[in-house]
Amino acid sequence: MTPARKPRRKNTPEISTELIKRAAISLFAAKGYASTSLEEIAARAKFTKGAIYYYFRSKEKLLLDILDDIEARSIAATAQDVLSARGVTIDLLVRFALLQARWASRNPDDLAILMLTSIESANKKGKVNKRVAQLYDLFRQTLEALLERARAAEKIGNDVSIEKFILLVTALHDGNMLLWYRSGLDPEVGQMLTRASIQTLVERFNELRRDG
Repeated sequence: MTPARKPRRKNTPEISTELIKRAAISLFAAKGYASTSLEEIAARAKFTKGAIYYYFRSKEKLLLDILDDIEARSIAATAQDVLSARGVTIDLLVRFALLQARWASRNPDDLAILMLTSIESANKKGKVNKRVAQLYDLFRQTLEALLERARAAEKIGNDVSIEKFILLVTALHDGNMLLWYRSGLDPEVGQMLTRASIQTLVERFNELRRDG
């Protein structure tokens, strides 16, 4: 006698959305948002295309939700950590860099999606471009808050350009992330780039203190 099959357990909405996101993340990281179709995402997640529309309404909404998750894992977590910590400014800046490097090493697909989406949405009006800009705004605001603390404590002078320093940190961050990604996510390359970034950060901050 053939044993009766167990009824297939249905996924909860939370599990379904997570499975779809995972499929989309792997494809967006490998191919980019523009080159990935909903059909490919549905096939990877083993859902119908209609199910994706049901949970996310559109491919753009799916990407926006993923960008929300990336922000929470990366700069939002970093901001909460360093802004709630006590210590001298340079130590907190170093911690900022280390936490961002740790995020990238633990979530390489996040890194790929952020880079590719930044490039694809550049100079284009729309929700995706706006969302990427908001993520970078939080990055900038966190650094600005740390440097304003240093200014309030008279560690740097009022004539020092915080904006230029933040631009430097952003360039170091994005440049290192790109180089690490192009290396094939080689751990040794990542560690080398992180050390070089921190050394530059310390040197430039010390210059701010002397100039101030």
